[in-house]
Amino acid sequence: FMEVLTKILQQGTEFDTLAETVLADRFERLVELVTMMGDQGELPIAMALANVVPCSQWDELARVLVTLFDSRHLLYQLLWNMFSKEVELADSMQTLFRGNSLASKIMTFCFKVYGATYLQKLLDPLLRIIITSSDWQHVSFEVDPTRLEPSESLEENQRNLLQMTEKFFHAIISSSSEFPSQLRSVCHCLYQATCHSLLNKATVKEKKENKKSVVSQRFPQNSIGAVGSAMFLRFINPAIVSPYEAGILDKKPPPRIERGLKLMSKVLQSIANHVLFTKEEHMRPFNDFVKSNSDLARRFFLDIASDCPTSDAVNHSLSFISDGNVLALHRLLWNNQEKIGQYLSSNRDHKAVGRRPFDKMATLLAYLGPPEHK
Repeated sequence: FMEVLTKILQQGTEFDTLAETVLADRFERLVELVTMMGDQGELPIAMALANVVPCSQWDELARVLVTLFDSRHLLYQLLWNMFSKEVELADSMQTLFRGNSLASKIMTFCFKVYGATYLQKLLDPLLRIIITSSDWQHVSFEVDPTRLEPSESLEENQRNLLQMTEKFFHAIISSSSEFPSQLRSVCHCLYQATCHSLLNKATVKEKKENKKSVVSQRFPQNSIGAVGSAMFLRFINPAIVSPYEAGILDKKPPPRIERGLKLMSKVLQSIANHVLFTKEEHMRPFNDFVKSNSDLARRFFLDIASDCPTSDAVNHSLSFISDGNVLALHRLLWNNQEKIGQYLSSNRDHKAVGRRPFDKMATLLAYLGPPEHK
């Protein structure tokens, strides 16, 4: 009896394992479909999903896509497709990555995940000196005459702000050797997307003739500016303005220093944007500093964006896909499968791919069933 019972129990365990294996295999195939690349480097399912998911779910979609593509060592291909689309739709260089687009959210997520250690190492020592050093204890950085205390000197405060900004700026531009390889890849891709042709169905001859990028043709400004502008806007300045929220400091800086950090971030952003102050009268005295440091900033941006690290050199910290991300992918595909089908059949860029990827996806989703049942 014990022998028969043992065999039955063993058989039952095998059946359970088989069911789990089948389920895991289907989820694996779902991930493969979403990260599938066409002959021209296009990502039919991923880009269709990106175009039909409601903007309220873009933060989640950004996390899911970056995690899945990075686990397949295909993050660069995702970034290229997303950034190229953003460039194609931009009205001007000034609006590039300024809005809350999915491409902007993907970039921000990459900066957050891959850049946290770099920011901590870069900003923590600088901030602690400003907050704890006796030299900076009673220093004011207020440069708006309408907000000055009666005892404060405008010229002295301007010198204080300039001194702090110089300290931070030179630390930043001297940190290129510490800049994470994943973020070099992000910056390189952004640089390439703004100075090379978009991936399209052009013939070899057309590709040879079309050497200038879409951005270079429409916006003749320097394309390295897009890298610097986005990097400070989405990565460095948010951490400077809110170091406690960014996890760099364990408590908020005093209001006096918070104000100084906010004013400093404006100067740094102007250097990155290569734009002088015109509207804010009280910031105009810093235009000379902006002009004299623009070339140094440009060299730093070129240094971090010119070369793309090889896939082997990049440490894939997201190589493990959590169940949460796969289940989120399942739910996003299930809820939007009809719209994905419509997008693929109507979009000229993806018509060449045909219906096969979508039919495979629909079959897999039918096998998996609604996400709430899993």
